[in-house]
Amino acid sequence: MIIKRKWLAACCVALVWWAANVNAAVLEHRHVQDVLAWLGSYQPQALHDGKRLAFPALIGALDAHRVVFVGETHDRYDHHLNQLAILQALHRRNPQVAIGVEWFQQPFQPVVDAWLAGKIDEAELLRRTEYFDRWRYDYRMLRPIMEYAKANGLPVMALNAPTELTRKVAQGGLEALSSSQRAQLPASISPPDPAYRSRLEKVFAQHAGAQHQLDNFMLVQRVWDETMAQNVIRFLQPNPQWRMVVFSGSGHISHGAGIPQDVTQQRPDISVTTVASSDESDVQAETVDYYLLTKPLALPATGRLGVKLNTAPNAVTIGAMLENSAAQRAGLQTNDRITAIDALSVTSMSDLMLALARYKPGQQAQVTVQRQGVADLAAYNVVLQ
Repeated sequence: MIIKRKWLAACCVALVWWAANVNAAVLEHRHVQDVLAWLGSYQPQALHDGKRLAFPALIGALDAHRVVFVGETHDRYDHHLNQLAILQALHRRNPQVAIGVEWFQQPFQPVVDAWLAGKIDEAELLRRTEYFDRWRYDYRMLRPIMEYAKANGLPVMALNAPTELTRKVAQGGLEALSSSQRAQLPASISPPDPAYRSRLEKVFAQHAGAQHQLDNFMLVQRVWDETMAQNVIRFLQPNPQWRMVVFSGSGHISHGAGIPQDVTQQRPDISVTTVASSDESDVQAETVDYYLLTKPLALPATGRLGVKLNTAPNAVTIGAMLENSAAQRAGLQTNDRITAIDALSVTSMSDLMLALARYKPGQQAQVTVQRQGVADLAAYNVVLQ
């Protein structure tokens, strides 16, 4: 479940490389033009109140609202394709549409703006937003949305709360924040309503902890919700002619709670609606206003080391080795600090992810490491998995 995954991401620093959905059909989308061409003949079916709805009818219904929340499961490429399809269709009806995204955090809005203005390239965008440290999902799934925004001059708003703040809240509540940190979040963080609380309790029960951990778990979820709602309103309030499409995890927009509820409580005049992608067998009644039916789709796999990683300032180290992984077979060890992939220097997670994205499984990469207690660097030829 999405909420659980985000909680784990907030509470640990280890990262396992992306694993493709084994049941997904693979799309050879190498360029944004490939995606747009594919969308040209894409007409997914929707569900509303148990009845099927053609895609143009869905767009007509969504167009009546100022904010359209489009939920996702973060690692599902088909969900992101649906988001782009909705964005493109709504943009054709009204060019003044902004995009709010969960995957960038609010302090990095100037970096996102610089990329949209063509002042920095994509690699610099990902490095300076610390995307791979803070979000970690395969950016190739999001690239078409970002490129569409850039090509059409659409604002992209970084909605999410900073990781360093939510991690502190997870550990010690709002009281753990300094006054300057607390000022970065909404002045009031309301508790979840009883139904929302019950859903969160069920998620938390899957990784049992103490009562204060449960309370902080719920508080972190509400910090995410309320911060993203506040940033939606901050854009819309001075821009009355604009509307917004918000892309976030489905857990933030479902059951009439989360971000949409927080927006309407603060601004009852703003009309909102919710959409989520789902396999038809997984549709749950009354979770969102509309479902967009889908089947798993994926991009071609990229090369993986098969390790868990720890990050520190200017350092990426191997925290754990997966059994019989590519890295293990090549001779890499736990606690090795990765310094280069072929000729590319590695000092951050962004460097490493950008380097590995160039390889396919089965291709060889030279991985240079600094081993504990050894003065000289060592290079290993790794056949990526």
